[in-house]
Amino acid sequence: MKILNVYQTLEDRDNPDEIEHHGPYRCNRTDAWLGDGCYFWETFLENAHWWGNSTYPGNYIICKAVCDFEESKCLDLVGNTAQIEEFRKSFELLKLQKLATDATTVARILQFLRTKTKLSDIEACRAYGIGSKSKDSQFGQTINFVRNKPQYLDLIPAIQICFYRTNALNLRNYKIVYPEDYIDGYAV
Repeated sequence: MKILNVYQTLEDRDNPDEIEHHGPYRCNRTDAWLGDGCYFWETFLENAHWWGNSTYPGNYIICKAVCDFEESKCLDLVGNTAQIEEFRKSFELLKLQKLATDATTVARILQFLRTKTKLSDIEACRAYGIGSKSKDSQFGQTINFVRNKPQYLDLIPAIQICFYRTNALNLRNYKIVYPEDYIDGYAV
């Protein structure tokens, strides 16, 4: 088990005390990538700023929390190749059974697996949103593998964790880290 820093970006509604007292918050978007849950950016604060600037330009809050990352409780579609392979095989099987098509989203497959299979016990899902951030984003950093070739290593990958319960993976220590005006002990 390892401890991860995670960051949640929220719209700034001038309610920092409420946020720290009632957070984390569930995503209520119908197009949520990994289904219904609390979304956090893993490790890289830059991704939380990127999302804030993209979604709530100049009007966002970032909260930091920590969690106990346990692969037995999290479907890891980033670093666990065995789990990625199982997910792929499940998707292919669902297509054969006419329960999915190439147009079916990751969230729909996850919903099916969480309600109909042994994945009903997972507390979270971890995924890398490849192509979500521009390679040249001010909130990113890349380095090419070979000069003058398009392939690169993303040094600030857009990895998200969706926690299906607010206390999943022992999610804790939820505190505002941006903007500075809302941080406890901040003096003018």
